[in-house]
Amino acid sequence: MSKGIAENLHPGTAIEKHRRWRGLKDTAYDYGQWCRLWGILLKWALAHPAQNVKAVFRYRWMFSYLTVPSFFDRLCAGQRGAGLRAARNNLNYLASDVTETLTTIFSADLHLHPGSKKAEALNKQIICVDELLPALIGKGFPNCKTILLQEYPMYLPSLINQHSPVHYIGQTELHGLPADVCPLPSFEAGLAIEDDFPKIGCCMLTSNMPCDGSIMTSMLQDRRIGLPTQPLNIPLRWKREEVQEYAVAELLSAIEFLEKYTGEKYDWDALKEACEIWNEQNKAKFEKWELNRTQLPPHTGSSAWLYRIFEHQAVCGEPKALKNDRKVNKLLQKQVAAGICPKTIRHRAVLWNTPCNNYANFNNWLLECWGIDSVCEMIDLHGTELIDTGTHESMLYGIARMYQTSTMRAHTKGGYELMLDGLWEKYDEFNADMVILFDQISCKGVGAISGLFEEGARQRNIRLCTVRQDLMDPTSISRREMRNDVNIFMQTVMNETPLDPSLVTFDDDESW
Repeated sequence: MSKGIAENLHPGTAIEKHRRWRGLKDTAYDYGQWCRLWGILLKWALAHPAQNVKAVFRYRWMFSYLTVPSFFDRLCAGQRGAGLRAARNNLNYLASDVTETLTTIFSADLHLHPGSKKAEALNKQIICVDELLPALIGKGFPNCKTILLQEYPMYLPSLINQHSPVHYIGQTELHGLPADVCPLPSFEAGLAIEDDFPKIGCCMLTSNMPCDGSIMTSMLQDRRIGLPTQPLNIPLRWKREEVQEYAVAELLSAIEFLEKYTGEKYDWDALKEACEIWNEQNKAKFEKWELNRTQLPPHTGSSAWLYRIFEHQAVCGEPKALKNDRKVNKLLQKQVAAGICPKTIRHRAVLWNTPCNNYANFNNWLLECWGIDSVCEMIDLHGTELIDTGTHESMLYGIARMYQTSTMRAHTKGGYELMLDGLWEKYDEFNADMVILFDQISCKGVGAISGLFEEGARQRNIRLCTVRQDLMDPTSISRREMRNDVNIFMQTVMNETPLDPSLVTFDDDESW
């Protein structure tokens, strides 16, 4: 009897004892890309060694970045062929861009360089924006760097290391904020309380996204960050055409604010070029969706939705990101054209609601344990309208729509029909045979319509598996509890036996 995958995992940490064997060709490719990742990380570490060491000891969240190679391995688990190549190329591009941005952040950080004239000069060229505001509006300032301030100390560490949010969430609750608020804004508030945001930038754009929890913590962040700040208010009922005039006016006001504090004049030609690149990035994403609608879905697994979020928020309008997209699409198209599917697919699932940050590789486990392929994810379906670059006004209209359909916003705002009916549409569109619905226990908005999902699934005879999770807090719902929700459903409702019985129950509570 062959050994199960879990037998190669250290108890408690679930770190692999040795690298996976995927066949000679895929194993060699995977190892080569793993070495490429180490090259990216070493190049970054050695470029500014003193500065980077200071950052590790100054910021608690920096320790999470030391575990990135293991994190990328988890996101590639179960991948073969073009899927493996797509995942590794996407992730290594992400690593390259993140390390480049961290270098900019730490070079300008007045916590690391107090009183530095060089750092102060660099800060005049840095625009900070809320992490849920895509950086596209900043492309009109080509001499400036637009940085999603919470992305690097909060969002990415929460994905890399499931334990990274726990301390900061605890600090937030210790200072009197409600314990039942979504862990995302709670984590952000904890960073502010601990003074663990880098001290960078000349000004900041905030927003009212995605929910009341984020708005509640914005005053704590504003006090600690201490930058000139302007909120960019995004309409809630974004399906209504009458709100678009207001949305464009908000963008014009934001541009005027940024011009004031950067000392730069807005460059509409640079914005047009970035919007056209973003349109091509979106078209590349449409191609991936079209491939996933076939019987040989090649672009699945956790790296697919993670890359899309990063691309939509941080590197929209970036030529290097578009180059990576086109390279990946060629790999995927070649495999589908050859009629190859190097994975066992028993079920095609639509994953709905926000995925769990502290279990970023959940999709990979679904495939390896039960043969469930995540052919479509709600978190992947945002910002998909092409931008008309014909006039300044049409570009702003397009960017406004992009912001209104941003991450964790496109389906949760605009009316419950978007969240509800959108699921049934994607179920049919991607030829799925089951739905996995994330029950994010701290999200009040989606929780209010949970019964409508169940009723809708019964009416359509759709098999719906509800998986509890708490986004960024592993102390509420553990990874094992999430897996158990699936195990019970697959055994009792689907009458299935696992592809790999060793993965049904294993210990990874101590895992990064």
